[in-house]
Amino acid sequence: MSKEKILIIDDEPINISLIAQVLSKKYDLAISTDPKEGLDLAKKNIPSLILLDIIMPEIDGYEVIKKLKEDSVTKEIPVIFLTAKSDPESMVKGFKYGAVDYIHKPFVKEELLARVQTHLKVHSLNRSLQNSIKELEKKNNEILKKTQEFEMIFSQSYDGIALTDLSTNFLLVNDAYERITGYTKEELYTKSCRELSYDDSYNYFVDSAKSGKIQNVERKCNVNGKNIYVNMSVSLMPDQKTLLLNTKDITETKKIEQKIQHYAEIMDENVISSSTDLDGKIITVSKAFEKISKYTKEELIGKKHSITKSSEMPKKLYEELWNTISNNKTWKGEIKNKSKDGELYWSDVTIVPDFDDNGKKVGYTAVRQNITFQKKIEEIAIHDELTQLFNRRHFNDVFEQECNRVKRSNLNFLFMMLDVDYFKNYNDTYGHQDGDKVLVEIGKVLNSFTKRSGDFAFRLGGEEFGIIAQNRSKNEALLLAEQIRKAIESLKIEHEINSNKGYVTASIGMFFRPLKLSDTTKAIYKECDELLYEAKKCGRNQVVI
Repeated sequence: MSKEKILIIDDEPINISLIAQVLSKKYDLAISTDPKEGLDLAKKNIPSLILLDIIMPEIDGYEVIKKLKEDSVTKEIPVIFLTAKSDPESMVKGFKYGAVDYIHKPFVKEELLARVQTHLKVHSLNRSLQNSIKELEKKNNEILKKTQEFEMIFSQSYDGIALTDLSTNFLLVNDAYERITGYTKEELYTKSCRELSYDDSYNYFVDSAKSGKIQNVERKCNVNGKNIYVNMSVSLMPDQKTLLLNTKDITETKKIEQKIQHYAEIMDENVISSSTDLDGKIITVSKAFEKISKYTKEELIGKKHSITKSSEMPKKLYEELWNTISNNKTWKGEIKNKSKDGELYWSDVTIVPDFDDNGKKVGYTAVRQNITFQKKIEEIAIHDELTQLFNRRHFNDVFEQECNRVKRSNLNFLFMMLDVDYFKNYNDTYGHQDGDKVLVEIGKVLNSFTKRSGDFAFRLGGEEFGIIAQNRSKNEALLLAEQIRKAIESLKIEHEINSNKGYVTASIGMFFRPLKLSDTTKAIYKECDELLYEAKKCGRNQVVI
């Protein structure tokens, strides 16, 4: 079988290469680093799906998708944004322009492949459904056109109409009945309707009609060895001797229903979704929700989503969530949850209000995407592997952000640099393996003193550490530094080369003052480094501010 075509439009070749590594074995890929060229490729090749970047020269991804949706040739092609832009406004804008999904860079390979496969399946089902509907509409129109030409009610009806005796032997049938059953009128007049029934339950159905009750059911019938589905009603005629059968062929409709049901089952298995009433009590959950939460449907129905709430999430987030959806707006965000067995997992959540046919709000629907693996990758990317403190890369980001924040708020900026005294000598004496153990223990100390919101501890490199802390007076800042210094000394890790104490100790340089607009991160870092040098020069195992 030929592979489905996927078009990748991204101005960064390295991004295209990463995507190709995931998709090239399974799909036929076309690539373009020029958005204008990408539009031409989409029109010429008509891919099954397009992966589109947002930030590109000349025209961005939003303009590209706008042009795609305006063109009759490409408007039905599903588009997935694959971009580094992860803010809610960009996502909303992307979906507004017609994107079917939004994947953040850096992406997880398994997630990319799963989403591409899902949307290709959905697109295929939609095309099949549309074709079936069109074909059914075509047949309906043809039959309707024919029925308008007939003068008698039998010939005018699209439904199969038949008169039978009380034993269901055919007495009179219209053309539609011939068509539905596949028998000619002459053949039908030698048969009974009971003979066409798929099972014996038909006896009860007809017997009820004989008593004067109008019966209407969907039935499976056997016609010339072929099963068809019909909607049939049977009523007793006024003469009490004949039955009127009205039959509609719903075989094609059943096929469409089965496809829709199949699609619903795919969604149920793979999309983490739930709906609640206005009080937040769960009404429905998907199998995917059961799987990730490890609760059964029975355990979840009637409960609130707090059953999966993690204590690590701030209360303010939930207040913002409820304020948003209570005002009939869509809320999007990332939430850490806890499964039944205590395992934590992350979800990218979208919650929308639900309304009935009269426009009255009746509840909320939430769709979640499991981003636990992505979050783990993010954690690894910003933490030092040895000490589990934040790494230098994250320090560079936070340092810049915190300096800017303090400049705006007119507060004091507290930044400490800490260095293990005579650490090279320690490694030379005790070995690098023991040296690593020292760094791990110091990491634990720093982590224990930076539990406040807005406090950060970093390993800057080698035996050098950094701390950024918020909302402290000068006395509190000095106390914090002294507590850290004493805590390290109190570890009583033997260090015979350290003549100062005989144990591992640390020197601390502390920068503490309001920031001027002219202060740069480079200058602040240099000033604190000089303070650290002074602490060492003055005998080590001390704090210089």
